[in-house]
Amino acid sequence: MTRVILTRHGETQWNIEGRVQGAMDSPLTANGIYQARVLAKRLLDEKISVLYSSDLPRARATADEIRKVLNLPEVKVEPAMRELSFGDWEGQEWNRLRGAYPDLFKLWEHNPDQVKIPGGESMQHVTERAWSFFLSLADKHPEQTLCIVTHGMTLQLLIKRALGIPIEDWTNVPWQYNTAVNILDITTEGEVIPVLIADHKHLNLENK
Repeated sequence: MTRVILTRHGETQWNIEGRVQGAMDSPLTANGIYQARVLAKRLLDEKISVLYSSDLPRARATADEIRKVLNLPEVKVEPAMRELSFGDWEGQEWNRLRGAYPDLFKLWEHNPDQVKIPGGESMQHVTERAWSFFLSLADKHPEQTLCIVTHGMTLQLLIKRALGIPIEDWTNVPWQYNTAVNILDITTEGEVIPVLIADHKHLNLENK
């Protein structure tokens, strides 16, 4: 069996500013770096032998903080785990977009999978590319524990698939805070077993 620990990158400047990131990037904040280090300490007892990251800089920076704490030799970069491309929306403030596209955002609130973002990537495509890579890990790393640093939307779509939630159903999808922990086991037969979903106890948000 292969154990895969999936997490989201640490807080970024655009997270704070409420901007759309997607395939564009902004740096980790000081808090984002702190989140990555706290996450790494939480993962010390998980016996992680391989560390993957999306190819986007915010994910790679988060993964590198984990790598240093876990004393791993490298971060393997995997483009299949990058964030959904939001096309023409990237770099813009979510609130301004809501004002500019009121009808589109009414649909986004309830059925985001049906929204056609100008120049963007479909959720179906993101799900397929990320899920295909995820399933391949059982053959590449049998009997190992891996950690993958990815992004909010990509992570939500992967977890939906793992839980058997249809892509159009957003009512039962847990929110993935920055550096939330998800643990999934893949058996030798290819069965995916959810162990832990969207856990963020290391962030101690209740005391903030």
